[in-house]
Amino acid sequence: MTPIPHTEDAPGEFVTVGDHRLHVLDEGAGPPLLLMAALGSNWFDLDPLVSRLVSSWRVIRYDRPGYGLSSPVGRQHLPTLLGEVDRMVEVLDARGVTEPVVVVGHSLASLYVEAFARRHPERTAGVVVLDGSYVLVPWRLVPLSFRVGNAHRLVGTARAVTSRVGLRRWPSLGVWTRVVPAPPEGRGESQRHWGARLFGQPEFLLAMLVENAAFGAMNKTLRQLRRSSPMPRVPVTVVVASSTLPGWRLFWEWKQQRYADVLGADRITVLPRAKHFLVSERPDEVAEIIDDVR
Repeated sequence: MTPIPHTEDAPGEFVTVGDHRLHVLDEGAGPPLLLMAALGSNWFDLDPLVSRLVSSWRVIRYDRPGYGLSSPVGRQHLPTLLGEVDRMVEVLDARGVTEPVVVVGHSLASLYVEAFARRHPERTAGVVVLDGSYVLVPWRLVPLSFRVGNAHRLVGTARAVTSRVGLRRWPSLGVWTRVVPAPPEGRGESQRHWGARLFGQPEFLLAMLVENAAFGAMNKTLRQLRRSSPMPRVPVTVVVASSTLPGWRLFWEWKQQRYADVLGADRITVLPRAKHFLVSERPDEVAEIIDDVR
């Protein structure tokens, strides 16, 4: 590991995994917990939850390629489900974690933690899914390379247009504060600093579009994995952010119950009147649920 260049005030370190230099944070003391952020989330989006976990867990998190301070994604980068699982393993190995870990995934990252548990049951101590992504009807897939290429073309066009009109920096902090709800104590100075610096910038948007483009292919791989690799016999918890919209609330809770059944979950917890970014909006309740896995 080497210090983060040109960002002396940034927390964490770098780990080189394959072609990518990943920004990794390893905090707290206790049983190891690998915390995976949602689509379009950087490490600082998880700060409110992590601050409530580090007194009882060793919390490890990293920015996937293109997010946060990790190296940007190039045209040759085609995200795959098993490729991300391999990154999870290599990050844990780089941090010297050999004992089984509790894996926690928010939203799209539920695919990663489920696949990790199925591929590496011997390294899994528990699974927590936070308002996870469960597909009832598989999508008809456009080739992954074409979808990823479209993401690069879109961001490339946007770069050209903004450059032509003289816009040197894309909107960031104002958009971030509208997308991600503030924690109960309000946003900290570090969160605001990094939100203004990184959120909504071209590298971040490209990473988000590329990962979203790969979602259908990753879900297809996960469905195949479900047929061949059972979930390990460990505690599995599903947490549901229940909307205030009656019709949508009933559908979402039913869908999450289906997901819990697929995972063989022994606990499903519904947080009423919660938004999807419950890691920021409801960190106290989420941390308590995770603590119960112990």
